[in-house]
Amino acid sequence: MKHNSLIRILNLLSVKGVGPQRVRFIISYFGVNTDYFTLSSEALCKAPGIDLKIARSIRQFNDWDYGKKEFDRTNSVGAHIISFWDEEYPKLLKKIYDPPVLLYVKGIPLQTEMDCIGVVGTRNITPYGKKITLSVVSNMVSSGLVIVSGLARGVDSVAHRKTVSEGGKTIAVLGNGIDFIYPSENKKLSEMIMEKGSVISEFSIGTQPNAGNFPQRNRIISGLSHGTIVIEAGNRSGAILTALNAVDQNREVFAVPGRLTDKMSVGCNRLIRNGAIPVESGDQILNHITNQLFSPKDSIQQKMKLHLTKEEHALIDLLEDDPLYIDDIVSKGEIEITQALTLLLKLELKGAVVQLSGKQFARA
Repeated sequence: MKHNSLIRILNLLSVKGVGPQRVRFIISYFGVNTDYFTLSSEALCKAPGIDLKIARSIRQFNDWDYGKKEFDRTNSVGAHIISFWDEEYPKLLKKIYDPPVLLYVKGIPLQTEMDCIGVVGTRNITPYGKKITLSVVSNMVSSGLVIVSGLARGVDSVAHRKTVSEGGKTIAVLGNGIDFIYPSENKKLSEMIMEKGSVISEFSIGTQPNAGNFPQRNRIISGLSHGTIVIEAGNRSGAILTALNAVDQNREVFAVPGRLTDKMSVGCNRLIRNGAIPVESGDQILNHITNQLFSPKDSIQQKMKLHLTKEEHALIDLLEDDPLYIDDIVSKGEIEITQALTLLLKLELKGAVVQLSGKQFARA
């Protein structure tokens, strides 16, 4: 995007009461090269969501140095800004309900089509959680997926470090301005991430890591990703919010099951009860999302010689490449739901069927 257009967007975002959603409406309506501040109130009101009060606020704006100063501050910390209308803006993130208007990026530039998977979980990671995180991340990195997480302590840090150690690409999404790293102990890790990946934020330079920023940050983690896996999560873990964002964004949600008595597995077990896909390896995740990838991975599209019973053959003949809900399968096959679920579980274990969120099933 041209320098002047970006500065206008920065200024527009700083107008009190406008907000990112109205900025998207204005720019989508008038185009990125329009000088919105010279438009009349009547003209501005033609854009969706703009009333006379908002139009007057835009007309009265006079802090013309803000955009240039923010642009210069971004450059001074070695970052650059991309907008929703730039070609490198990630396609998956663009599809969510409330995509960021601007992203501050340090490290390797983002790409339009990136095959990402979100990895989130508790800050108080257990040895069990660490073992699973290392295993799952290793599987996905070896298949070329980009690991997205939040650079927090615990699961996030383990996921980022494992990706870096295996030469993979990872994206760290911050809940503060991109001019500093929080927590500070992860500064060195962030530098390692930027060698092949990126550190990004939607927050302006100098924004502190306030608690209210992290739910907003979480929607970007899930929004960048084909699916989000929750490794460990307590009863009120922020990772659960990321999973709920993924549901709202119509993305896959995976969860690692844990013992019923383990406090750090309460959130994961609850997610599974509510329809999240239980997983224990990266291969299982890959099997679920391979049809969604921009660049499908041949290594996970292996054909196996299956030994199926007569009942299993009959059931798999009912399935299609597109997912079917369990109720539709039962109706189509005229069988009891208990019998159908039992057969589907056996087929899933044999690698012939994949289960998707909401009790949907499809041929593997």
